[in-house]
Amino acid sequence: MKFEPDLILQQESLGRRLFLTGLHALDCVKVFWSVDTHMNMFWHIFYADLFDCLLTTQKKYVPELRKVCKAKVEWLPWMGSISGAGTGGGIIPHSRREHDLSFVGRVTSHRRSRLWFVEFLKSQYNLNFQDNLNYRQMMELYRNTRIAPNEALFGEVNFRLFEAASCGCAVVTPEVGGGLEELFEIGKEIEVYNDVLELKEIIDRFEKDPSRSGSFGMAAYARVLKDHLPESRAAAIYEIVKNTPVRNAPEERAELLLCMSEFLLGESGGYNVDWDHLLKSLLAFDRSELRDVALLRTFARSRLSDLFMGVARPYLDKSLSSADCYFNMSASLSAMKLGLWEVAKHFWYSFNASSRPEAVVKPEDEVHLLKLWGDASLRNGLRIRSGVAFNEVKDIPSCASDCYFAALYRDSSDKEIYRRLDSIFNGVKGGEPSRLGFLSHLSLHYPEDWRISAEVAVTSLKVFRMQEGLKELENANALAAKTGQTRFFKRKVELEIPLFYKLVNWS
Repeated sequence: MKFEPDLILQQESLGRRLFLTGLHALDCVKVFWSVDTHMNMFWHIFYADLFDCLLTTQKKYVPELRKVCKAKVEWLPWMGSISGAGTGGGIIPHSRREHDLSFVGRVTSHRRSRLWFVEFLKSQYNLNFQDNLNYRQMMELYRNTRIAPNEALFGEVNFRLFEAASCGCAVVTPEVGGGLEELFEIGKEIEVYNDVLELKEIIDRFEKDPSRSGSFGMAAYARVLKDHLPESRAAAIYEIVKNTPVRNAPEERAELLLCMSEFLLGESGGYNVDWDHLLKSLLAFDRSELRDVALLRTFARSRLSDLFMGVARPYLDKSLSSADCYFNMSASLSAMKLGLWEVAKHFWYSFNASSRPEAVVKPEDEVHLLKLWGDASLRNGLRIRSGVAFNEVKDIPSCASDCYFAALYRDSSDKEIYRRLDSIFNGVKGGEPSRLGFLSHLSLHYPEDWRISAEVAVTSLKVFRMQEGLKELENANALAAKTGQTRFFKRKVELEIPLFYKLVNWS
């Protein structure tokens, strides 16, 4: 007898990437739960179109996903645990817990903010840091910990928040927004911080008063039991599914979406792709910008100029000009990678003829073309691809920051590129370590500019470099005083580092 499912629910797994085929032929509701949207949205937007509903753990991405995804998009947070945690093994009173502070997480040179976070906690407290525990060991550690400082790589609401809360820890987590205040009551169930001074002030209060940390831990634990167990999420999924209509993509469209998902994940290095099989699949489709952007980028990376031109040549006809920024940028910069300068310029001119004919600028060289595409990408909302490490030597830019990084690699003396990168990363959660590098470079060229010095200081404090941040604040204050702008300096500090004048004995 043929099996006909009532529901297909796929939860994203970082450990093993799995693509489902044949979804277009099923008449039941199909749901994809994007767990790490903050790192994988660049390919999830294609894969999710195979489903009727896309669930994301990150509320702040819902509006953006709804703009680009045909599937119904809903917020479904992560959850606490019942196995091996306080919800299953009993709660240990804070007065009897072995560890004051614990942090479990991977720390590498590529995660500079987390590295500085751990170094700061080690320098100030008796931190129990672990980076190689299995799930059971981690939860047992949390059960014996009073305070669990949290850090988020990209400003996401992460697993650690729920895991530590489900063990009754007093969680101190970054103020990332994204519905955090709907998950836990701030000031009663969890505490939040915006910079290292706030983090220190909160931990100091918890350390001095175990009854306070115990109160927060028990309140967070009770909230997990009430709202954040797997049963809670299952009930929410059931309610969402009841109101989700079935929508099936045509077979060829579904297969192309699968190919694009595999291509994008493979191009980023996050998936072991059978490139020969993928290329054969792509070539079997009719010509389209979606298909051809994957072919152009793949052939350029493999230095296959003839095959690249075979795909690009039809678009050299002005009647096929496109207004799509990503397609034209990919074609242009892929051609540049192959040394096809006239073709690279053609796609720049073609894009401008369709979108901004009055503002067309002639590219002078590779650096100039990269900056132009960076500006165009920025105007078209292609700012950053979180979760993708861009290699300036072998990779083809996909967004504004990639373009500027590639330009900077070719001309590290161009101060304007540093300013543009600083502008892109300003306000981006998780982008502070990169921004600190751009600002530090600019401060070398403009040593008398108190505003740059103040930005270096504020950003340092946001990435847990306390002593460096405080020292730079002194420097910025002195520079501001020279130009009679102390009141503007103080206004900035009070706005961005509100605890500074309360905690530091400095008028």
